[in-house]
Amino acid sequence: MKSGGKHLEYITTDRIMTSRAPQKASELSKTPEEPPDGGWGWMVVLGAAIINTVNQALFSVFGLIFGETLKDMAGGHATGITLVMAVSVCVTNFSGLLVGPLMKRGISVRTITIFGVVCVGVGMILSSFATEIWHIIISYGFFTGLGLGVIASSTFLAISEYFTKRKSTAVGLSMAGTSTGQMIMPIFVGLLLKNYEFHGTSFILGCISLTGVVGAFLFKPVLCCKKPEELNVEEGKYDLNSNSECEETKTDLNKSESQSLLQKEVKSVIQDPKKKDPIGIVSKESMFQKRTSCLKQVINTWDLHLMKDFRFVHMSLGLGLCYVSSISFSTFFPMFLQDEVKFDMWQTTTCMTALSAADIAGRMTMPEIFRKLDMGNRSQFMVGAVLLGISRSVLVYLTSYQGVLVVSVIVGYIRSITIINQNLVISEYIPKNELPSAVGLNMVVKGFFVMSVGEPLGMLKDAFDYDTCIHLLDIIILSVVIFWLTEIVLYKRCCKAGNAQDSVVTTPAA
Repeated sequence: MKSGGKHLEYITTDRIMTSRAPQKASELSKTPEEPPDGGWGWMVVLGAAIINTVNQALFSVFGLIFGETLKDMAGGHATGITLVMAVSVCVTNFSGLLVGPLMKRGISVRTITIFGVVCVGVGMILSSFATEIWHIIISYGFFTGLGLGVIASSTFLAISEYFTKRKSTAVGLSMAGTSTGQMIMPIFVGLLLKNYEFHGTSFILGCISLTGVVGAFLFKPVLCCKKPEELNVEEGKYDLNSNSECEETKTDLNKSESQSLLQKEVKSVIQDPKKKDPIGIVSKESMFQKRTSCLKQVINTWDLHLMKDFRFVHMSLGLGLCYVSSISFSTFFPMFLQDEVKFDMWQTTTCMTALSAADIAGRMTMPEIFRKLDMGNRSQFMVGAVLLGISRSVLVYLTSYQGVLVVSVIVGYIRSITIINQNLVISEYIPKNELPSAVGLNMVVKGFFVMSVGEPLGMLKDAFDYDTCIHLLDIIILSVVIFWLTEIVLYKRCCKAGNAQDSVVTTPAA
C-alpha cells in the first residue's frame, strides 16, 4: 500500500477507536480515545451547578434586593426599577456574542467563566456603595448583566465539551442549581435585608457570588484526568486531526499571493513609466482587499453566515418567543394568584415554591426519561411546549387552593423540559466549532424579543386581565410548535424529492 493509503488507514483507525471504550487506564491517560460522555464531565456539571446557584439565581431576587432602594432614589416612582432591569436584560443577552470570538482566540471556557463570575461579584459589591440610580445602572445593569450573560453561555459550552448522548441530563443537573438558588435566595435575602439593609446585603451577595470561581476551577481536569481539547468536532463526530495547520497554511499562501501581486505591480511601474496612475490603481485594489478582508473577518469571528441558514434562524425565532413566554409567565404568575384568585401571601409563596421544586425535579429526571425514549432535543422541546401551554391554560380556570397547588406542580415539572432544551435545540443542529457563536446569536434574538414584546404584553395586561395574557402566552408557544412542525414536514418532503431525483439521474438507461 502507498504512503497516502497508509495515512488514510491510520486516520480511519483513529476515528474508529474514538467510538470504543479504552481497555486500560494507562491508555486513557495517554490519548482521548473515546468521545467525552461523562468522567470528569460530572465534576464540570457540579461546577456549573455551583455557579448557577450563587450567580444566576440573583436575577430572580432583583426586585427584592433593589426594589425599595430604587424607589427611594427615584422619588417613589418605579421608573428606576424598570430602567435598571431593562439595561441588565439587554446587556445579559447581548454579552453572549463575546464568548465565541474569545474562544476562537484561544481563551479557555474556564477563563471566560471566571471573568463572568468576577463581573457578577464586582457588580454586586459596587452596588453596595451606590447612592444614585446611575450608579446601580453601571454596577448591576452593566457589570452584573455582562457576567450573567457570559456565564449562561460559557457553562453550557463547558458541559458540551464533555457530553454527547447524556448532554441533556448533564445540562438539566447543572440548571437545577439555578432553581435551587431561586428557592433559597428569597429567604436568605430577606434575612440579610432585615439585619444589614440594602448596602450590607448587596455587599455580602457580591462576595458569595465570587465563590462561583471554585466551580469554574472544576472546568479543568486535574491529576490523572485529561481534558479532550484535541478533539475537533463536526456535527457530533470526533476527528483527531485538527485543521489548524491547514488554516495557517492557507493564511500564509494568501499573504504570499498578496506580496507577489504587489511586487508585480511595482515592477510594471518601473518598467513602464508611461502607465497612467499605476500607484492609484494599486492603492484602490489594496483598499478594496482590506475592506473585503475586514468584512470576512467580522463574519468569521461571529459566524454570521449562520444567519443565512433558514432552519437556524427559524429555530432561534421560535426559541426567542418561547423564552419571552416563559419569563412573562413567571412575572404574571404571583400577581395572578393575588389579584385574580385572591390568594394571600402565604398561599402565593407556597404555590411558587411548589412550582420551583417541581422544576428542580423535572430538570433532574426528565432528560433521562426522554433519553430512554430516544427523542431528539427539538422533539422534546415541542412536546414540553404543548404540555406546558395546556397546563397553564388549565391553571387560570382554577380557584381552589388545592387545585392551583397541584397544577402548579405539574406546570413546574413540565416547564423544565423547555428550559433544559433551550440551547440543546441549537447544539443538536449546529456543528460544535460554530456552537459558541450560535448560542450567542440565539441570546441576541432572545434579548430582541424581550425588549420588543415585553412592553406590548404589559399594555395588554392593563387593557384586559391576567387570564387573557396567560392565554396569549400559551398561544405563542403553541404557534411556535405549529411552525416548527410545518418546517420539518416541508424539509423532509424536499429531501425525499431530492433523493428521488438523484436516483432517477443516476439510474442507467435500459
